[in-house]
Amino acid sequence: MCEPGAQEQGFPGGIARSGEQHAGEGKHQRSRSKAWARALEGQYSQRCWPLRGLVLPASWPRPGRVTDPSAGRGSHCRVIEAVTNLFLHLSQMKLMSCTDSKVEQMFQILLDPKETDTDKKQKAAQNLIVLAREEAGAEKIFQSDGVRLLLRMLDTGREDAMLAALRTLAGLCSGHRSRTMAILAELGAPRVSAMLGVEHEQVSLAACNLLQVMFDALKEGLQRDFRGKEEALVLDPSKELKLLIGHLLEMLNREGTSAHGRDNILNLLIKVVPRKSLRDPNNSLTLWVIDQGLKKILEVGGTVCEAPGSLPATENSRMSAAVLLSKLYSDLKCDAERENFHRLCEDYVRSWFEGHGLAGKLRAIQTASCLLQGPSEAGNQVLELEGIMESVLALCASVREVDQLVAVEALIHAADKAKRASFITANGVTLLKNIYKCSGRDSIRIRALVGLCKLGSAGGIDFSMKQFAEGSTLKLAKQCRKWLCNEAIDAGTRRWAVEGLAYLTFDADVKEEFVEDKAAVQAMFQLAKSEDKSVLFAVASTLVNCTNSYDHEEPDPQMLELAKYAKQHVPEQHPKDEPGCVRRRVRKLLAAGVVSALTCMVKSENPALTNSCRELISRVFLAVVEEAADRGSVVAQGGGKALIPLSLEGTEVGQAKAAQALAKITITSNPDMAFPGERIYEVVRPLVRLLHLHRTGLENFEGLMALTNLAGISERLRQKILKEKAVPMIEGYMFEEHELLRLAATECMCNMAMSTETAHWLEILQALLLSPNVELQHRGAVIVLNMMVADREIAAKLMERHGRLVLGGWLAGALPGHCQDLLPSESHVLLLRGTALEAWARGAGLCQGPSWQQQLHPGEAARPLPLAPCGYMIPRPPFLCPLPPALRAQKLVLGHEHVVLLGQDGTIYTWGCGRHGQLGHGGLEPALEPRLVEALHGVPMGDVAAGGWHSVSVSEGGDLYVWGWNESGQLALPSKALAEKRAPATASVSQHEEPCPGEAELKLVNHEAALGAEAADFISIQAFPALLDLPEGSEVSKVSCGSRHTAAVTRKYGQLGHNDTASSDQPRQVGYFPANGLTVEDVVCGPWNTYVGAVEK
Repeated sequence: MCEPGAQEQGFPGGIARSGEQHAGEGKHQRSRSKAWARALEGQYSQRCWPLRGLVLPASWPRPGRVTDPSAGRGSHCRVIEAVTNLFLHLSQMKLMSCTDSKVEQMFQILLDPKETDTDKKQKAAQNLIVLAREEAGAEKIFQSDGVRLLLRMLDTGREDAMLAALRTLAGLCSGHRSRTMAILAELGAPRVSAMLGVEHEQVSLAACNLLQVMFDALKEGLQRDFRGKEEALVLDPSKELKLLIGHLLEMLNREGTSAHGRDNILNLLIKVVPRKSLRDPNNSLTLWVIDQGLKKILEVGGTVCEAPGSLPATENSRMSAAVLLSKLYSDLKCDAERENFHRLCEDYVRSWFEGHGLAGKLRAIQTASCLLQGPSEAGNQVLELEGIMESVLALCASVREVDQLVAVEALIHAADKAKRASFITANGVTLLKNIYKCSGRDSIRIRALVGLCKLGSAGGIDFSMKQFAEGSTLKLAKQCRKWLCNEAIDAGTRRWAVEGLAYLTFDADVKEEFVEDKAAVQAMFQLAKSEDKSVLFAVASTLVNCTNSYDHEEPDPQMLELAKYAKQHVPEQHPKDEPGCVRRRVRKLLAAGVVSALTCMVKSENPALTNSCRELISRVFLAVVEEAADRGSVVAQGGGKALIPLSLEGTEVGQAKAAQALAKITITSNPDMAFPGERIYEVVRPLVRLLHLHRTGLENFEGLMALTNLAGISERLRQKILKEKAVPMIEGYMFEEHELLRLAATECMCNMAMSTETAHWLEILQALLLSPNVELQHRGAVIVLNMMVADREIAAKLMERHGRLVLGGWLAGALPGHCQDLLPSESHVLLLRGTALEAWARGAGLCQGPSWQQQLHPGEAARPLPLAPCGYMIPRPPFLCPLPPALRAQKLVLGHEHVVLLGQDGTIYTWGCGRHGQLGHGGLEPALEPRLVEALHGVPMGDVAAGGWHSVSVSEGGDLYVWGWNESGQLALPSKALAEKRAPATASVSQHEEPCPGEAELKLVNHEAALGAEAADFISIQAFPALLDLPEGSEVSKVSCGSRHTAAVTRKYGQLGHNDTASSDQPRQVGYFPANGLTVEDVVCGPWNTYVGAVEK
């Protein structure tokens, strides 16, 4: 610690040691002491040390005002001693509160074998986990050799220490690729993978979470933008990824792996192996897993738990394996990859079926069942192998219960295809009935019952297709409901009853009886909320059937008559599937609590919640919100919240159904109440998707209505709709033929119009004109042309306000081909397009082509219009005029009747009509050939401009020269016409403020003002160039002319302002730009308007 008096500490002043106080310094010493104390307090209060909140001991003297001068010195020493002790105390507090000491203390508590205080250890572990979740804390742990200490915690074998270590490691790896690589190198892939296989379920789950975080950091860390110490150089992680996955695959069929660990490995592979999006072309990881580990996954899926020597597995293991197989199969891109998958599956099943006796046949049949639950195409091909189906039927008649269990379940899954269902109906129904009657094991009986249910529902919703005798289906359904309501049976067996109902509820009679049985409905909902998530698909299928929310195909009446005439089978609808019956069933399900059950199903993060299952749940939600009166109860039970993830994930059909349900809720409910807080902004994207053209008209209409309600709530919601690019689609529906669509789109646009960005029509036109797509450019040009032709006011707005910007789109190729330059006039538009010069008549359609066209010769360089490689262009026939070879033009400008040319050497040539003195030769005679302006010869010019009948030039030194017609004061010379209508209010125009240097100004002489009062000699025509008298020090950089006005940009001055509309033949600054903090960079004059390019200072 430095001495308190050290000046380098940054305190306001040094403290004199004893014996160093000078005479007359006593009154200042007290103030310095108090200042030092205040500085010390302020310095450490900024470091979050609560100096003001400390209670000093009573024996410590407080700094205060010394009343006795004789006691000043002793009091000052006591103050120094008190503050020094306080400084020491604060230093100790800092040491105790620093992160390093906290980390060390927590590790000491967790690693100390003598520590017996359980609460203390739990708090230390929890603090370590929380610290690791913060970036600063994670970095401190990592730099303080925390990884080695965490390894010691893993080696203790205590469950609490292992959990704390694994969760802390997950915090260290989260979102940090370089730290993940370092930790993985320290731990080793085999050790991390082995943690998944431990018996303790929570430790296995924590290890699974750690590996998930590692995979995310390795796969997605490349997309993060690291800065500072995070920007560490690491190697390509693909090798580590495959190494980890390889160890996980080895753990699958290792005997020492626990059942829960095996499930966690399958769930982890489901998340990390397949591509996140099919748009990603790289599926090499999936192909590698199929080649290296498909047989190991099939071994888990084919495990018969009741067989001796089988791998430990849970009830969800086979379902998880089936989901992983389905994900891998869906991730394949071509037929060759799928054929390889089929070949590997067939080889595996055949190897067990042919060479391992009865036990091998059981494993082969169980594997086929797993494939039928996952990639059914591969499962159906396996069933086509010789002897498989015959063995299934034979094992159904076996006396061993395990044989019957495996065979009956395989028979259930094999009945999906109509051809095989007919085979089973003809050969296996009797076997299934005998098993149901005679078996003494509930798990076998219920499977036989489900097999009969599946065969009995082979006709689907076709009322005329009956597989069994009349009433048999109702008897089967009654037995299923009986099994479902029997709480004495375990949940794993009761879920098979839901499977049976999922098949039988195709029959409308079964639907009616089921919804009337409140106990059965409640029992099904309780199963849906239980931990066994393998029942989700069956519950969702049953609800879809009861609500008739599957797709209906309305048959073509003509095709229907033709089928009857040809004596073909025509499906018939059950009378109880009429809309009225369906609505009654939906109300009963709502009363039974179907929404809360669906909400719990959506919250599940189990692999059993597949995309197909999500689609079924979305269909049920859409059915229950069909009636407006029911939507309030759906929202109250959490339906709105559950629909948002369904509309963002899953199959395309499922997302559309969920989005339509959201739209129905948004239309009739207050969106702020239905989707409180930030959730309302998540609804916008699904609703915008309903506007796509491939959606139905009803979906489009409901999406527009819902967006109308959202757009009327707040500007932030309107900005969200704009961000989702919905406005162009809304505009498109405003021109649909259907009246309701037009009405909904118009209402939505009216609400969107409250946002200023919605009215940015100019950006839309510019986007079309600047599009690299030639067809879009063509359409943009046609739109602008039609707008100008349709109405004079629109044309004036386009040309006067934004015309140059819109037409600037042509410079990038609005017309077919690449347009390098454009020059508009009142009669024609001159173009330099590609290697051709063109003249287009105004008002002519693009399909008519140009009025004139000439190709450039090879090697000729393009020049800014109106200059051309072989001359110059004019907006009237013959359009192209030659220039003498001796003239080397730097710039050429056109007046109404004359031409001004700036040579490369700074000389000026003019020719054309000279009746207004615009040629600058001293007379009014015309000049047919370019003629040197002798009055300016010897003065190098840097810029020229031409108005209607006047000309302007700027010297390289910044002087402005004018000549020609001055009727409207465009030369800034006294004008008689303006003097006659001079207004008295403008008498003070010539009196200006002194300008401030350092800024650019725009000086404008307009044709709508009055003249200064002092003008006596008037100039109508200035036939010689005249030097314009600008304010002292002004240097003109750029100039432009309109028909009867002139504008110039100066380099140094910019504070002469005017706020009136009076014209002047004196140079006056446009005060708008300096007043708004703008610096003028360029100016361009149109015939009767002025365009200014300005930037912020």
